[in-house]
Amino acid sequence: MKLPALACCLLAAGLIFGGCSLTTVSGGEEITVVAGERSDGMFFDPAEITVAPGDTVTFVIKNEGSQDHEFESNQEGEAGIGEIIIPPGGTRRVRWTAPSEAATFPFYCDLPGHRAAGMEATLRVVPDTEQR
Repeated sequence: MKLPALACCLLAAGLIFGGCSLTTVSGGEEITVVAGERSDGMFFDPAEITVAPGDTVTFVIKNEGSQDHEFESNQEGEAGIGEIIIPPGGTRRVRWTAPSEAATFPFYCDLPGHRAAGMEATLRVVPDTEQR
């Protein structure tokens, strides 16, 4: 195969496969969140995340458990983070921009029984003048 044809094929493959990773976005400070199970229930770690108003962050959600988990805050009045499914051993990234005013939102796993087993945490938007 000639060099220009090879270059075109590689470019096309990159464009095609690059568009397939819809759950991976980047931007802003990275905040790692671990999801999993333990003997006393299910968890997110950390249990509370605090950001400044207007900050753009990227949540890096790592599932260290043995079952699927979700990361979301999508009900009316919540953070507007749609359902992200993280398979066991998997990692997903989601970019989020905090509102311009102070607020507190839950984030949780909405799979049956998971939220009740402890998979809910808090996302706080706090101005720099307050404790973060």
